[in-house]
Amino acid sequence: MRISLNWGTGIAVAYTAFAAVTTGFVTFAMGRSVDLVSVDYYARSLRQNQRMEAERNTGALGRELSVEWSGARAIVLSLPSVHAASATGTITFYRPSDAAADRSLPLAVDRAGRQQIPLDTLARGRWLLQVEWSAAGRTYYFEEPVVVP
Repeated sequence: MRISLNWGTGIAVAYTAFAAVTTGFVTFAMGRSVDLVSVDYYARSLRQNQRMEAERNTGALGRELSVEWSGARAIVLSLPSVHAASATGTITFYRPSDAAADRSLPLAVDRAGRQQIPLDTLARGRWLLQVEWSAAGRTYYFEEPVVVP
C-alpha cells in the first residue's frame, strides 16, 4: 500500500498541524495567571498628573530624603526633619513578579523623620519601595528598588 502525498494532502497536514499548535498555545495561555500592576490600575492612570507633581515635589527635597540599610533585614527611611511632625502616608513594597505579595504599612516617622522598616516578612528578591506622603500641604512620592537578601 502506497501513500500518495499530493498538494491537497500537504495542505491538510499543514492546516491540521497549525490548528493543533494554536490549540496547544491557547490552552497554555489560559492556564497562566494575569496580574495587572495593581487592582485599581485604570483609576491610578487617571491620577498620573497628580503623581508627577508629587514626584517633582520630592525631587525638590534633594538629599534630605534617603533609604539606607540597617543590618541585613531592615532599612531606614529618612524624611526631611521639617516633615516629621506632620507627615502622613503609606509605604508600599511592590513585588513586580507577584501582585499577591505586595505589602503596605503606614508611614510613622519619629521626631527626626526616620522610620526603621523590618524586611523579615518579605520574600527574597526584588521589590519596589514606594512611599507616598503629604506634609505642609503638599504631596510627595518616592520609589526605589530594593533587593531583599
